[in-house]
Amino acid sequence: MLVEINLLPKREQKSRLIPLLSIVFAVLLIVGAATFYVIVQRMEQQIAQLKTELDQTKALRIAEEEKQKTAANTSVGVQLQEAIQWAEQYPIHTVALLHELIERLPERGFLMNVSYARDGAIQLTAQFDTTRESAAYLQALKDASFIADVKLTSLTASEGKAEEEGAMPRYIGQFTVQLNMEEWKKQQQGGEK
Repeated sequence: MLVEINLLPKREQKSRLIPLLSIVFAVLLIVGAATFYVIVQRMEQQIAQLKTELDQTKALRIAEEEKQKTAANTSVGVQLQEAIQWAEQYPIHTVALLHELIERLPERGFLMNVSYARDGAIQLTAQFDTTRESAAYLQALKDASFIADVKLTSLTASEGKAEEEGAMPRYIGQFTVQLNMEEWKKQQQGGEK
């Protein structure tokens, strides 16, 4: 019989833990990479979809802006046309009207305030030395052919420092005047006074 003599030291069994951990790590790495790839692909699809939606929204916005520009240009044209028509039909020339109202004032009469409405209604506030001057101005306005109606709505005496010195009080008259628009336009076109 043969005897076996082994002088080599016994080999220790290698640990299977390291290869097993390496395999698990590799599998996890592959699964993680695959998951990451899938997530990236989905994100890219979402980004592409959002870009498409954004492009469509931009195109719609540009189309709407063009519509609004066209509508705005049309409405601006309409507004300009209305402004031209209004200017052509503007009721009166107020400078000439003021001149006519001032001409009819007595020598010491003064216009203090004038307000005019487009329908031909005028509110006047005038200052006079006497009540007779205010009555004369009222009659002068009634006699004017371009005035349809005139009323003296109030006449008040103004008191102040002048009264203390022995001077006569001044009278403030408020008038409501309604223009005869056709007559005024005829007078302005004909150059009459």
